[in-house]
Amino acid sequence: MGAALSSAGGGTRPSNRGKVLPIAHLGFAMAQPRPILDTHIHLFQVTRPGGVPWPTPEFVGLYKDTLPGHYEAVARPLGIVGAGIVEASPLASDTRWVLDQIAGNPSFPFYVAQIEIGAPAFAAELAALSGEPRVVGVRAFLWNPPMTLAPEQLRDVQALERQGFTLDLISRGGFNPKAKIVELARAAPRLRIIIDHLGGAKGDTVDPAWEADMRQLAALANVSVKWSSFFDMWNPREDEKQPWSAPTDLASYRAHFDVLFDAFGPERLLFGSNWPVVTLGGTLAGAIGLAEAYLAPLGTKVRDQVMHENARAFYRRLPPG
Repeated sequence: MGAALSSAGGGTRPSNRGKVLPIAHLGFAMAQPRPILDTHIHLFQVTRPGGVPWPTPEFVGLYKDTLPGHYEAVARPLGIVGAGIVEASPLASDTRWVLDQIAGNPSFPFYVAQIEIGAPAFAAELAALSGEPRVVGVRAFLWNPPMTLAPEQLRDVQALERQGFTLDLISRGGFNPKAKIVELARAAPRLRIIIDHLGGAKGDTVDPAWEADMRQLAALANVSVKWSSFFDMWNPREDEKQPWSAPTDLASYRAHFDVLFDAFGPERLLFGSNWPVVTLGGTLAGAIGLAEAYLAPLGTKVRDQVMHENARAFYRRLPPG
């Protein structure tokens, strides 16, 4: 992992940039023989002055303070040895808040911040983040401006590439079309891109258009997929604000999982829970259970790649170049 892990006492923070740290350096004690590194959680404090852009009060079950200790309490018993935070707010103040929350806590070894590519403040915000060793990448094209790949956006994408950051993207329905991501990935072939949440997979029947798009992305060596947010496959709308009921049987997910594993292979899939959003359609334990059940016949090597080793290799800062 390329983040610098702090001592529990908040002392000197040695830089581990560009290195893959052994699991022993992560903060959670192992609760089972085979560890899990969760690559996708969110932290926020809705009671802060001024509130937060997301979630809004309409998100029943989600609109409440969600802090590091809340996650640690549910994660430790499930064998999770660490987690990466992915920002869902466009506010620089929320980025600073998250970094303050996890300071000195090695249970959260990396952070994917939010910067809007192509926005006027991009260069300044990226420069500021470069000084934060736990920030290994950015999530973009979530708020505004939309993905057009205009010259200013390509300039910023290539800046990420040069600085050794990663890029998280959501692509589902008409949001951030996969054809645009293909174009982006080709314009920055050394930029490590990851498509969050199964690339927007839906239901138990594979949409041929979704499969064709995912296979086109898989043909690009710098694109990976986050094997995350399983229950969103059964979200009745793209932005459902009420809890929904998702199946708990592996058969309901297997067809989409098979496509992703066949297209990307076990080297380019990374497990993530999307906690606490996962609780709108199921539980963190339920998501892990589905993942482990699918991976069990594939052997421990593949299981360990997907559930923790790929995360350690992907979510790290590379030397600028």
